Amino acid sequence: MNRSAGTPASTTELARPVNIPPRPALLIAVQHEMNKEEPHIKKIARLINRDVAISGNLLAIANSAMFNLGRHIETVEDAIMLIGLNNCNALMTSLMMRRALSHGKMMMPRFWDVSEKRSWGMMYVAKLTRVSSPELAYNFGLFSDIGIPLMMASFPNYAQTLNAANKMEASGFIELENQCHRINHAVVGGMLAEHWSVDPVVVLAIKKHHTHSIINDLTFSEKVRQLIAVFYLVDKAIQEHRHTTSVEWKEGGKLASEILALSDEDVEQICIDLKTHFNSRLLS
Repeated sequence: MNRSAGTPASTTELARPVNIPPRPALLIAVQHEMNKEEPHIKKIARLINRDVAISGNLLAIANSAMFNLGRHIETVEDAIMLIGLNNCNALMTSLMMRRALSHGKMMMPRFWDVSEKRSWGMMYVAKLTRVSSPELAYNFGLFSDIGIPLMMASFPNYAQTLNAANKMEASGFIELENQCHRINHAVVGGMLAEHWSVDPVVVLAIKKHHTHSIINDLTFSEKVRQLIAVFYLVDKAIQEHRHTTSVEWKEGGKLASEILALSDEDVEQICIDLKTHFNSRLLS
C-alpha cells in the first residue's frame, strides 16, 4: 500500500505531545510492597481491597478459566496466594491500565478485545514453549500496542492513520505513523511502559516488535527476540479468529518459528488451541 494514504498532519498536530498517564497510586503502593524482600500478603490484600471495583475484578479473573484453579476463591488474600505475586502484579497492571485508558477517544472496543486476547494468548504460549515467564509475556501482550489509544487521544487525525494502516497488506504501519505524526505507537507504548516501571526487557520488545528482522539480530537479547516471536504467533491466531491475515506472521513468521523451535504442525496446533479458547469466551 502507498504510505502516502495517511492524512498529513498539520504543523500544530506534529508539535502536539502525547499524554502519558502516570502510574496510579494504588499500583505504586501494591508494587512497592510486592518488590520487598519479604512481601506482606495481608498488607497487599488490604491495599487492593481499598478499591472495591479493582478487587472485585481481580477475584473474577482469578476464578475464571484463565487460571482454572478448580476451586472458588472468595478473598483477595487467597487469590494472591493461589495465583502468585507475579500473576497478581500483572493482573493489577492490566486492570489499572484499562481504567486509566479506556475512556473518551481511547474507548476502543475492538482494541481492548484484541489486547485481552493477546495478553492471555502470550501467557498461554509462554507456558507451553517455556521461552519466557508467563508474567513477562502477559505484560508484553498488554503493553505491546497500548500506544494506539494514546495516539488516538493525542492526535485529531490519528483515526485516519489507523484506518489506512488496517488496510495495509504489508508492513508499514510504523513508517506511516512517523510520516503523519512524527512518532509511532511502539515508541509511545514503550514510554508508557517505562513510566509504569515495566521490566526493561518488555520495554525494549515493545519498541521493536514491528521490526521483523530483530528476531535474527543477535545484538538483542534472546528474551527480547523470543517475546517478539511469541507476539507474532499469537497475532496469527488472533487474525485468523477475526477471519483475516496476520501481516506480522506473514513477514516474521518463519523467523519466529525458528527461534521458538516450532514446526509448521506445532504452529498450526497452537493456533487451533488459541482460537478454541477465543471462541469459547474463556477470557470473559
